[in-house]
Amino acid sequence: MSTLTPPKLDGVTTAPARGTLQGPLRVVLRVHRRSLWIAGAFLAAVAAALVTAVLRADYLMADFANSGCTRSGSVPACFQPARNYADSMLEVSRIPDHASLVLIVLPAVVGAFVAGPLIAREWENGTFRLSWTQSVSPVHWLIARLAAPAVLVVPGAAALTAVLAWARHRTGTEYPAAWFEWFTFMASGTVPVANTLFALALGALLGLRLRRTVPAMAVSLSVSGLVTVALVMLRDSLWPVVRDTFAPGGGYRWPDRAAVVEWGWGTKGGDSLPADICTDSPLDREVCLSEQGVVNGYLDHHPASHYWPLQLVETGILLALAALAVFAAFRTLRRLHG
Repeated sequence: MSTLTPPKLDGVTTAPARGTLQGPLRVVLRVHRRSLWIAGAFLAAVAAALVTAVLRADYLMADFANSGCTRSGSVPACFQPARNYADSMLEVSRIPDHASLVLIVLPAVVGAFVAGPLIAREWENGTFRLSWTQSVSPVHWLIARLAAPAVLVVPGAAALTAVLAWARHRTGTEYPAAWFEWFTFMASGTVPVANTLFALALGALLGLRLRRTVPAMAVSLSVSGLVTVALVMLRDSLWPVVRDTFAPGGGYRWPDRAAVVEWGWGTKGGDSLPADICTDSPLDREVCLSEQGVVNGYLDHHPASHYWPLQLVETGILLALAALAVFAAFRTLRRLHG
């Protein structure tokens, strides 16, 4: 049957609906308290690892400074200490990168948890009927299953994003992270929280649509991954690029900390040629470019100032997708309840 309604119990008088989420939310938190505690402990462990990385970086920098050596020095006695320092700082700088991957994967895992154990499993076991016959409306039932993980995971993601940004700044003295690297961008700013909200909404929708635990979890993970890949591939086009033009051989310097989208050569006719057009030519580079009719080079890029515009546009896309998923979830619930 496509429409499910709670059974009527003869001779039993149910309490009137209280119009509050306190009861359903408390039930969800109690039933899934172990999973929520594990998630909270995991986030705390990642944050502790980042704090440890910062303390380690501070110690390494202080110890190297006390040695009287510099990385650019020419004193033979400092060669090995400088190399050891560089290797240790490189190892420490990779810890925020690993934490970034955790923050990127976290929303997909949360969405799968909502889709499977929180919603689809209740439909498989039929326990949703018990909730609906105990003065809990279907709407409150669904809201409680969205709010329970959100209460922990959304603030946790926001806090971990802040700790990660702080740790990346403190550990990246020697090896700073590029803001436009996909794992850095997706684990900073407002995107992690928006991604978490989208995964929650997506999990709720798929749990109601599929109503089977394993398929709902698998599809939720797959769709979350596809959305992440799509945003990474489309990110350069989410905000207008800046184009610099320069004369061939004119000593043009690329902008610092810029995300390069494309570069090449412009011809007299207004055509664009690839940057490697003369790489395999037997002619000198200048002669080859002249024969191709090149009049200038061009560089399409996102300067560092585009970080927040790109962040906000991507955040808006994720929040819009989350709103659509929530709307579709409640429409699905209404159809199932009748």
